[in-house]
Amino acid sequence: MKHFSGIDYEHFLDDIRDMYPFSVDEAVLVELVANSLDAKTSLIDFRVDPDQRIFELTDNGVGMDKKGFEMYHNFSTSFKRKGQGIGFAGLGAKLALKISDRIITETRSKNYWGTSDWRFERKRRMLHPVWYDLPDRTLPHCGTRVRFHLKHKSSCLLQLEEMRRILLTHYLPLLTLHEFYESVKLYKRVTFLLNGDLLQPPALPTGGPEKFKQYLLHRGRSRKPFALARFELHRAALPEDAQGIAISTFGKIIKREWLRQFVRGMDRITGIIEVPELVDALTTSKCDFRKEGTAGNKYYRFSKAAQREFRSWLEELELVEKKESGSDKEVVRLRRVVNRIVGEIPDLQQFYGLRSEREGLVRDPEGDLLGVRPQSPVNPEKESRVESSEHPIPDEIGQAGIRGQGLEEGDELAAVRRLRSIRFGPTIHYVSAPDRDDLSWMEGDAVMINTAHPTYQKAASKKVVEYHDLIAVALAMLREVPTASEKLELLERFMSRWGKLV
Repeated sequence: MKHFSGIDYEHFLDDIRDMYPFSVDEAVLVELVANSLDAKTSLIDFRVDPDQRIFELTDNGVGMDKKGFEMYHNFSTSFKRKGQGIGFAGLGAKLALKISDRIITETRSKNYWGTSDWRFERKRRMLHPVWYDLPDRTLPHCGTRVRFHLKHKSSCLLQLEEMRRILLTHYLPLLTLHEFYESVKLYKRVTFLLNGDLLQPPALPTGGPEKFKQYLLHRGRSRKPFALARFELHRAALPEDAQGIAISTFGKIIKREWLRQFVRGMDRITGIIEVPELVDALTTSKCDFRKEGTAGNKYYRFSKAAQREFRSWLEELELVEKKESGSDKEVVRLRRVVNRIVGEIPDLQQFYGLRSEREGLVRDPEGDLLGVRPQSPVNPEKESRVESSEHPIPDEIGQAGIRGQGLEEGDELAAVRRLRSIRFGPTIHYVSAPDRDDLSWMEGDAVMINTAHPTYQKAASKKVVEYHDLIAVALAMLREVPTASEKLELLERFMSRWGKLV
């Protein structure tokens, strides 16, 4: 039976291809592995025949059901959602149509077994993707097999060494952190075969690390870890593609970075942080994280925590300058001023604090519920003053204040809104970093002010350190603002608020 895949495929595939910072062949391989991982596979077997221009991938995952197999061929829909895995868009085979003459796909699940032949056919001077049902059934187990009849012999999908490089670049954690993935019940141990040869982690030219630290991160009293971090310091310089800290989710390395640290001996440091829950913040290309909305807030919270852990390890090895403890009175006063300013600028509060309200029925000292009438809306000005206070109102005072609002007969119990006092601004530290040109920078939720900078030293000699520090704090916080015009506007508002403080 002949089926047509809807949508203007040419523009669709071109738009998808442009999302990736690497070749379409590499993108195909990355997406295919992602789809296999989402199918809970433990084996991904690659077979290539350069002479016949055939690339084949077979996994032993759960396979697709009939509806899923039909949607697999449909360009306009996807049966995966963000947060369910790293292959949420199911783009591997669709992208492969760009570089293949035909694609043979066989899938087998508990309740379905099907095979298709997918290709482009010309219709009214335009090419359209169509697929045919095939009677062939050869897969001996549940899973999926895709076979590409490639257009060109030069494709990297026909070169085993290039495939090995791509797999290690994007999916190295699957080969080194399998115990962690099993402990959080994410993946079983995943094995890759390249024409029958087992894919192994690369041997670094420096041998083993000189020093390393690895630990699991837990939340509260939970025994189940939510992340794993490993940092390594080697004796000699590492290959460039191994330097830095790899941020990974679901076994896929998203990017490598230095977590905003200026490190001595950067070419000798490598590491990885695996955080499965960051899958919610992935971009479609899986090469970065989204920075806006709820997913963006989750990424920023992780980023700040990771920066603190990494810096702590670097300080232990004396690879970064330790924070200086300035005058306690000066630091407290500066933080108080910054907190008040940030509390009055909503555009900065998304990074350094959010209003929080809790509702609940109040109990008296004997444990009985105190009935209260539904309260009228809170005065915004009064509410703001309460929240900005550094000393929250004690529960006893809050209960005493509402105890007089007794219930009349027939009234219902209503929850009481309580405002929780929170700090809006960042913490502030001083550090001597003569090797850095930065006046200040952010590390996690802390502003680092460089006391070795000539500007700071001149401000200290002229006794205008407070003004200098406010400028430094503002510049550090505004690094997250995307455009120069927005940065300038927020800087002017920041300093204007400071000028109006009494």
